[in-house]
Amino acid sequence: MNRIILILFTVAIASVNALAQEPTKQRAPKKTPEERAENMTKRLTKELNLSADQQVKAKSVILKRELEREITKDVKEAHVKAKEEFKSFLTAEQFQKLEQKDAEMKKKREERRQKSPPPSKESPQPLAPEGK
Repeated sequence: MNRIILILFTVAIASVNALAQEPTKQRAPKKTPEERAENMTKRLTKELNLSADQQVKAKSVILKRELEREITKDVKEAHVKAKEEFKSFLTAEQFQKLEQKDAEMKKKREERRQKSPPPSKESPQPLAPEGK
């Protein structure tokens, strides 16, 4: 009888302990390049006060960049090409604001990287059994 109570108590403690663990952070589903281009265009329209013509051009440039990023995985190259295209149709003031926003985002990314470095790519080596 005491064994049964002890086993039940142990199981109860273990289950409470397991339930007390924080849930893992779930990520939002990955957006399509079209959705990302639409969201970015809306944001740029608000921040840079884009005209209707500029909105169409911006969405085209952003969509092209997003598709290129998915195909080549070369984020920097796609970003540089897109920035050159933006320069062709934005006013000097709008382009300066865009540059400023890019610099702020870069700074935030660097701060996040410093706070939590990415996990190493090396797989952990299994421990060798002792005494053999």
